[in-house]
Amino acid sequence: MTELRAKPHLLDNGTLFTEAERRHCRSRPDPAASLAGLFSAKEAFVKAVGALPRAPAHTFPDIEIAHGPTGRPRIRLHGRIGRWFEEGNISADVSISHSGDMAGAVVVLLAAPAPSEGEQP
Repeated sequence: MTELRAKPHLLDNGTLFTEAERRHCRSRPDPAASLAGLFSAKEAFVKAVGALPRAPAHTFPDIEIAHGPTGRPRIRLHGRIGRWFEEGNISADVSISHSGDMAGAVVVLLAAPAPSEGEQP
């Protein structure tokens, strides 16, 4: 988080974070900790997807970490990666944690089984 604290311009930069993510971080008591958590989640997603064959290219803004009313993070995908996940019936769950000057995240990819021959989806 120390590195992110030294780079406050990331809150205004669309290269890594969407406008909704930047707005969320600005609303938090420690914007740098929130940014670090979101960055960790995006990085975990990229690593998980990198293990899948034929995954399309994507950018960090294509991977949006949204928060529900309870604050629970969820992954919202945009662009080609979003369409690819939808067509492949793949979903992603995320857990984010930060404490002190450390942040981390875990992403789990879930694929629904393909219907058996003759079975309706």
